[in-house]
Amino acid sequence: MDDHLLIRSLREICLFLENQTDFVLVGGLAVGIWSKPRATVDIDLLISVSVHDWKEFKERLTASGQFVFIHEKPFIFKKISFLRASLKSNVHISVDFLFADDDFKNEALKRRKTVTLADFSVHIPTPEDLILLKLLSGREQDKLDVANIIEVQGENLDRAYLQYWSKKLGIDYIL
Repeated sequence: MDDHLLIRSLREICLFLENQTDFVLVGGLAVGIWSKPRATVDIDLLISVSVHDWKEFKERLTASGQFVFIHEKPFIFKKISFLRASLKSNVHISVDFLFADDDFKNEALKRRKTVTLADFSVHIPTPEDLILLKLLSGREQDKLDVANIIEVQGENLDRAYLQYWSKKLGIDYIL
């Protein structure tokens, strides 16, 4: 996939979300900001919407006219709940909207950083919060992402924060 197309699609989504809800970019694109870039063909965002309010959020996606192939209901994958859709402007890009359905995810939204990509700004989680989000899903790619973030960020990581939240969330965190 054309990287420029992915970034243009991200810009479109950020513009949509900017007046809708707080959000941070997570997934492969965010990993590439805090660590080594890696191939990805989707866009993942944590949004300040509870999983209990997914129907209203889905209605906003539909009403915008910008999204198609919106799934009927959220997916639940370990400790992550998300709604998947595709952009009408590029149906080959799927967008996963992860719901902020616990204290940690809401904290991650509050601690967000803002970076500039191309000609627009995007909110990203701190490297610690991205590590914890990756550990919550626990897929093999997520474990590799965590290792890469730790390798690049090294001593800059707030290890006490990581230990506090990993214990509270019941996830394994090993450096």
